[in-house]
Amino acid sequence: MAASSPPSSLAPPEPEVPMGLHAGNRDRLVAALRAHLSASARPLHGLVLLQGGDEQTRYCTDHLELFRQESYFAYLFGVQEPGFYGAIDIVSGQSILFAPRLPADYAVWMGEIKPSSYFKDRYKVDMVFYVDEIAQVLPDRFGVHGKPLLLVLYGKNTDSGNYSKPASFEVWRSLILIQYANDVSSSAHIEVMRQARPGMKEYQLESIFLHHVYMYGGCRHCSYTCICATGENSSVLHYGHAAAPNDWTLNDGDVTLMDMGAEYHFYGSDITCSYPT
Repeated sequence: MAASSPPSSLAPPEPEVPMGLHAGNRDRLVAALRAHLSASARPLHGLVLLQGGDEQTRYCTDHLELFRQESYFAYLFGVQEPGFYGAIDIVSGQSILFAPRLPADYAVWMGEIKPSSYFKDRYKVDMVFYVDEIAQVLPDRFGVHGKPLLLVLYGKNTDSGNYSKPASFEVWRSLILIQYANDVSSSAHIEVMRQARPGMKEYQLESIFLHHVYMYGGCRHCSYTCICATGENSSVLHYGHAAAPNDWTLNDGDVTLMDMGAEYHFYGSDITCSYPT
């Protein structure tokens, strides 16, 4: 059976996502921390230690919610899988991943159990160990007098917003990913406009968007809960939540407000458009 033809608003080809993007993010973090330590006359040593996201089940069932990596961890390591930790040595700049040690029956239910060498090659880090080895590896390899200095995340972003400096390759690549997420989302919004008709439910408009960004853009996640508001609902800022689940009927002459954005490799789009129907 022949596949149906894609809409004329088909999104562009998916961009390549090299792991050098995340290696560059780690390099910038190390440079910023070194500068901060030097400016405050503190010793140049320490580790950044981050915990990645964990899979969550739906209450007391075996239903696994669709996993999405924790954002800070994704920014520095690009790891898709749950259960990881990551560390970066401030002195050497070396990066370390700690993978979960999976039980043998994982292969029966979830697929192949990858060796540590797989994650080292895929995510372009210097070393890979198992999560249950953290307490041994960090003091042995990076400890000062037996105890490593851990740098923790706190405070707020104080970036001055000065973008006059030439962008590095990694920054340029991240802009490509953001632009791609925007292009895919714009294409999907156009498709929603084309198909919107009086008598449709708001969730049908949402489903058109979700199908388009995944089918034609490879975007499995959205940046936030979709807001598909028609009529008086369009005046509610965060419409679309569980208590107002995009379920009203679109009437002839209603103003429609669509606030939806796709996410691609952790980079998100945020697009809102309003139009009469």
